[in-house]
Amino acid sequence: MKKQIAFVLSFCIAASAVAQQTVISNVNLVDVKTGKLLPGQTIVINEEKIEQVGPSAKIKPIAGAQKIDGSGKYLMPGLTDAHIHFFQSGGLYTRPDVMDLRNKVPYEKEKTFGTNNATDYLNRYLRLGVTSVIDVGGPMANFTVRDSIGKTMLSPNILVTGPLFSMVESDQFGDDRPIMKITSIEEADALFKKMLPLKPDFIKIWYIAGADLPAEKNFALVKYIAEQTHANGLKLAVHATELKTAQLAVDAGADILVHSIDDEVASDEFAKKLKEKKITYIPTLIVMHGYYNVFAGKLNNHPQDLAWANAFVYGSITDPEAMTEAEMPPVLKMLRKSGIPSSAKTADSISAINLVKFHKAGVNIASGTDAGNIGTFHASSYIQELEAMQQFGMNVPDIIKASTINPAIGFGKEQQWGSIEKGKLADLLLLQKNPLEALQNLNSIQLVFKNGKQLIPDSIVKESPEAIVQRQLNAYNARNIDAFMDTYSDDVELYDFPNTLTDKGKANMRKGYEGFFKNATNLYCEIEKRIVIGNKVIDHEKVRAGTRTLRAVAIYEVENGKIKKVTFIQ
Repeated sequence: MKKQIAFVLSFCIAASAVAQQTVISNVNLVDVKTGKLLPGQTIVINEEKIEQVGPSAKIKPIAGAQKIDGSGKYLMPGLTDAHIHFFQSGGLYTRPDVMDLRNKVPYEKEKTFGTNNATDYLNRYLRLGVTSVIDVGGPMANFTVRDSIGKTMLSPNILVTGPLFSMVESDQFGDDRPIMKITSIEEADALFKKMLPLKPDFIKIWYIAGADLPAEKNFALVKYIAEQTHANGLKLAVHATELKTAQLAVDAGADILVHSIDDEVASDEFAKKLKEKKITYIPTLIVMHGYYNVFAGKLNNHPQDLAWANAFVYGSITDPEAMTEAEMPPVLKMLRKSGIPSSAKTADSISAINLVKFHKAGVNIASGTDAGNIGTFHASSYIQELEAMQQFGMNVPDIIKASTINPAIGFGKEQQWGSIEKGKLADLLLLQKNPLEALQNLNSIQLVFKNGKQLIPDSIVKESPEAIVQRQLNAYNARNIDAFMDTYSDDVELYDFPNTLTDKGKANMRKGYEGFFKNATNLYCEIEKRIVIGNKVIDHEKVRAGTRTLRAVAIYEVENGKIKKVTFIQ
């Protein structure tokens, strides 16, 4: 696993010294509750909070305040990812209980990588406009992310819980497990006793059922955990992907269902029940596709991932290309031969029907990615989840609502964030394009406001030279010419060792690689060895194209975040 320099985001990366008060005037305000624009609005930010909101003509000038002209721009609340897991990276080695590759990468190494990159993930969320994240289950180290790491940087709002109260065992995670099997009231009480002093924001149950484990068998225990959760003033989230477990979870006292029901179409009566009981439903539509795409070798290489996923994590999902069949675990071997099973499409169809049914019934729908699972990456997967919600039948204004105020309501934070109202945190996005018209307009961020502090988007994530070189390698293996060329400077120079210039300029370089990406078959570049010296990254590359394999050394020189020079040694 490659090692990345962790850049801690501090207050000094703000766009400028922030005045005590900031006024954004004449802006188009996105009312996420109604899904409409309010033109000609002015917002006054006083330190961390919104002090005034209203028509520009009604808000008096404030002497000494920093002024931002919002004419032609759009202001909306920051986004929330209501389902993530810090202990998982999104990479190939992050779930040994699903696919055991500990012989290649020890799980302790993977876990350390995740801890070291928590700041990186949080920065990426802010860069893409996600100002609140909710970790719905992990090891006790989750509380360190919230209470230590999250307090030493300008971070998204972080809600966490600890280990999942589980119906089944999962012992591949070593010490500080994220999942704890609970079979009795005594075991439930012991986990509560361990977790409650750390002040979890909610509690979660992993309600697993199957042919040899009927859902009814554990109902009394689930109900007891729900009662204890509520007695401690907390909400209960439940993983229940089958209709039967979801029904029982709601009867037991669940407040939040954290995945889609994908085995049966729910009745209208059940949809009405969810609405009446004020249940929040987080569909997490893309997470299983992440697993299937990686295991089957059918990566979609979404542009958002190539641009914004942690480059080393993303690079790991192509590692099976360098494995022999004997090295592959059974699940990997099987799916790379058979492809994605038809059952995945069936589950999608049922999930889509249930999402639309619940949405039309008025159930509180919240956007969440399940980021950290294999193939679902922190921050970069977020818009992909919203795209899936749109594909499954929700319109853009309702998706924006599900990504802002709805998760705040679901987790009891609607008085603190989720909409632009007086007294709430100034967690805001100033956009150049209208987000109610197209989800891709969420990428048009001009400024991020976190706790009232202004951040220029491109100042938030600072990548090392090694990370930039890794990102171009990911794009190369994806054959994405736009993502590949984006890592190079306009005046890049290519040399054959020691100093023979072979090409100059991004435009010329693009012409050569564009045709190569289009015509090459079976293309894959593996790094056999890498040396990093300052801004120079030296890669010993093994390149497969068609039936041929060749080796070369490439020396990359990075300046100002772009590859400025490459020297090839063959």
